[in-house]
Amino acid sequence: MTERLYEDNSYEVAFSSEVTAVKPVKGGAEVVLKETYFFPAEGGQSPDRGTLNGFPVIDVQIRDGEIFHTVGVKDGDEASVLAAFRVGQTATGQVDWEFRFRNMQMHSAEHIFSGLVHTHFGYANVGFHLSENSATMDYNGELTKEQIEALETETNRIIVEGHRITARYPSAEELKTLPYRSKKELTGPVRLVEIEGVDLCACCVPHVKSTSEIGLFKVISFERYKGGTRLHYLAGFRALSHFRECLASLGEAGQILSAKQTDIVPALRNLAAEARELRFRLTSAERELAEAAIAQYHAKRGGVAGEKLSGDALMFLSGDASVARHALDVMEELFDGTCALFIGQDSTYRYFLEHQGGTVTEIGNALKEQLSARGGGKPFSVSGSVQATEEDIRRVLSGFGLH
Repeated sequence: MTERLYEDNSYEVAFSSEVTAVKPVKGGAEVVLKETYFFPAEGGQSPDRGTLNGFPVIDVQIRDGEIFHTVGVKDGDEASVLAAFRVGQTATGQVDWEFRFRNMQMHSAEHIFSGLVHTHFGYANVGFHLSENSATMDYNGELTKEQIEALETETNRIIVEGHRITARYPSAEELKTLPYRSKKELTGPVRLVEIEGVDLCACCVPHVKSTSEIGLFKVISFERYKGGTRLHYLAGFRALSHFRECLASLGEAGQILSAKQTDIVPALRNLAAEARELRFRLTSAERELAEAAIAQYHAKRGGVAGEKLSGDALMFLSGDASVARHALDVMEELFDGTCALFIGQDSTYRYFLEHQGGTVTEIGNALKEQLSARGGGKPFSVSGSVQATEEDIRRVLSGFGLH
C-alpha cells in the first residue's frame, strides 16, 4: 500500500521516497514508491503532473491501494528511465504546484456548490468530472437559470467569508452518526472533507485550506442531462484564465466591428441584419442569372420563349439550395424530358435529376459507379453530391443523351 502523503498535506510538492517497484511500459516505466505526494486519477479528477528524478510524470493511477507513476522517456531513450529507477533506491519527486493548486480550487468550489444544491433542493451530486480541459457537475434534479444564479452568488459569498476546510478519517462508530454526502455506498475507512458550517462530504482529493483561496466561482453553462442537470463551471485561476481569453476575444471583436465592448451585441445585430439583406439580394440575383442561363439554353435548343421543348436538359449553375429548387422548376417548365441540374463550383456539386413520368435511377447509379457520387431518391427524382470536374460529369451523362 502506497502511503498517500497528499491526504495530510496537499501543499507539499517536493519529496523523496523509496522505489518499491519498477515496470517497463511503452514509452517509459511505471514506478511505485513507498509514499507519494502525487495524487492519482480518482474521485472524478485527473491526476497530478510533475517529475520523478527529472523525468516527466505523465500519468498517475491507483490500483489495489498502490499508486503507479507512469514516467515518460527523454529523447526516446527508454533505457535511461529504467536506469534511473532501481528498487530500494530513493527517487526525488516534484509535483507541478500550479496544476495541483488550480485543481484544488476547482474541487473545493465544487464541494461548496454541491453542498448548497443538497441543502436547498435535496439533490445529490451523481457525477463529477475534472480534467485539464473540462469540469462538470451532475445533479439528479432539474435546476432553473434563476436557481443556478442564486446558488452561484451564495457560493461566492461563502468563498469570500473564508470558511476553514479540513479533512480527516473518523472512526467507524463516529461515521455512523455524521450526515455526510457521498455519491456511493462506502466501506472501510472514509475520508471526510469538511467546509466549516457549509458541507461535509466523503472525498479522496486534495483541497485548499480556506474557501478564500478559491477566489472565484462561475457556472459557464448548463443543460438538462439524464433527467437532471449538468453544469460546466470554472473556479480560481482557471476562471481567471478563461475570462482573460473571453475579454481578449471581445476586444478583438470590438476592433473588427469598430465598437466598444458594451456595444458589440447591438453591432452584431446590425451586422446580422445587413448580412440577411445581402443574402436575400444575392439569392435574388442568382435566381435571375439562373433563369437567364436556362432561357438562353432553351433558345439555343430551338425553343420559343414560354414554350416547352421535347427533350432533356443539362445545366451547371451556381447558388444555394433555394436557387437549385427554383432553377429546377424553371427547367421542368421548359423541357419535358430528364432535367439534370448541377449546382456548385470548384468540382464540388449538388446534383438534382428529375423526370416527371420517367425514371432517372440509371443516371444516378452511373454517377455513383463512375464518379463515386453520393445520393438517392425515387425513380423519377434523385439528388446527391459529387466531387468531379464538369468535363467528367458531362462525359458520364453523354451516355444518356444529356448534353
